[in-house]
Amino acid sequence: MNSFLLFIIASVLVVVVYIYLWYLPRKKRRTEGLANNAARLGFTFEGDISVKPKEKFAPLRLFCIHPPGMMENVIKSSRPPFWIFDYEYHIPRDQDVRQTVAIFEKAVGRWPAFILDSKERERFTVAAMRILTQKLTGWQLNYKKVDFSSHAKFSKQYNVFCNGNPKDLDGILTQRVLDFFVRKPGWHVEALDQWILIYQRGKCIKAKELETFVKSASLISKVFEG
Repeated sequence: MNSFLLFIIASVLVVVVYIYLWYLPRKKRRTEGLANNAARLGFTFEGDISVKPKEKFAPLRLFCIHPPGMMENVIKSSRPPFWIFDYEYHIPRDQDVRQTVAIFEKAVGRWPAFILDSKERERFTVAAMRILTQKLTGWQLNYKKVDFSSHAKFSKQYNVFCNGNPKDLDGILTQRVLDFFVRKPGWHVEALDQWILIYQRGKCIKAKELETFVKSASLISKVFEG
């Protein structure tokens, strides 16, 4: 048996051991932990469902630009109405990006459509994909970047895109709201129709962090209401 074949066999064994002895048990523990914490907090845990987010919710940018992923570890609440789930997409030739997202349902037409994007330090290839994503956003969803250079601290941490007249955001992204996000770096927010999507890119919460995540996302969903 030549060395190349031995290498292939060893590599396959390593992958099998990784999947069955580490990845799957860890995934199972997290799912069970989320289910238990969801029940403790009075939420409904539905696990993995086959509905694609773009079909369930509005065509939010996160669900449009990349090949659509599935909704995993779905947690629901009726008061207030929200969904929390894990969502993963793939950046070609670079990496899979997976995060826990929260989607709150508001009154239809509550806000104009906008995107609040955190600026993060990233590897070059991911940064390049981010620029492409922003261009695709403008092309596909008719979003344009809004100038917030008058608030230097905010514009250093966030980009804002709007589908419509930027003046429509004046009553939403007020000085108080901009100051709030300066103190809360790293969040991404998208609003469209009755939905507001909130997440931190690439961050999947641990089961014990569920309550904290719900409180943080709930606070962000309410900050625009004044």
